[in-house]
Amino acid sequence: MSRDINETKFSFKAFRNLKKGLGEFDAVVECNEMAIREFLKNLKASQDQKQFIQDLSQKHGVRVDTVSVDLFSSRIRLFYILSVMQQAEQFIDEFRKEYKTYNPTWADKVDGETDFDNLLRNIFSSKGQGIIEIGEEVYHGFEYYRLVRNRFAHSEEKDMKKLKNLCSEISKYADFYNSTFHSVASPNNYDKIDFNDFLLFTNIIKHIGYTLCEKCKTDNSQLADKISKLEIKVENKIIKPRKNIFKLKNDPDRYSNAIGNLLNSTFGNINRTDRDEIIQHIDRILA
Repeated sequence: MSRDINETKFSFKAFRNLKKGLGEFDAVVECNEMAIREFLKNLKASQDQKQFIQDLSQKHGVRVDTVSVDLFSSRIRLFYILSVMQQAEQFIDEFRKEYKTYNPTWADKVDGETDFDNLLRNIFSSKGQGIIEIGEEVYHGFEYYRLVRNRFAHSEEKDMKKLKNLCSEISKYADFYNSTFHSVASPNNYDKIDFNDFLLFTNIIKHIGYTLCEKCKTDNSQLADKISKLEIKVENKIIKPRKNIFKLKNDPDRYSNAIGNLLNSTFGNINRTDRDEIIQHIDRILA
């Protein structure tokens, strides 16, 4: 990902929603993880673990007699994976709908095809090419955690062998995950899923979103058309930004800056060169 502030970084709204949602969830999980670690530390340090839990149960008014430490640790982290996968599925659905507003031709899913595979096939002409574009390490990492979610949510025993094989297979990508996502000791087998898996899975999804935005940037004439027709709903009112902006036409600097701000809030960071070209398209559309 380029850090050049003068470079256009087009993004779909679906991706911006994904980053916002994951950012909010990250904060919740990190606080939760601190609480878990503190609880486990104190539990292990207690002379009587059963009594320790019963004392906490009475203190907080939550009825718990005993708990399996290993099961507790694993299940909590699996809930992390499940929640992140829900956001990933929402992103894929939103991205598909948004992408189709620029490219309406779309092939429906075939039997056995996942939503993500269908997305790749439509955007990159084939699933195989899609895997190349986003990276096989990223694709197979996503697929592994998708199956982890399925096993946890549906208790599908048939997935266990497949999960073990896939985890073993993607272990060869450990160096990539470490260098790209600063992943530590992950991915792990299903029964050893931990906080590091949550971090890795979150970064994999963000990477997918960023790559799709980078590969699917539409041309400036389409962006101009979108801006010229843009309507924003505020409470019960529909606002058409172009009306107010067009009033600034006789003040080139304010006109240009106003359109630039609208572009950046709608499509991500749009550089000056692209902005000027889009303005030319808008002027032709509204002439």
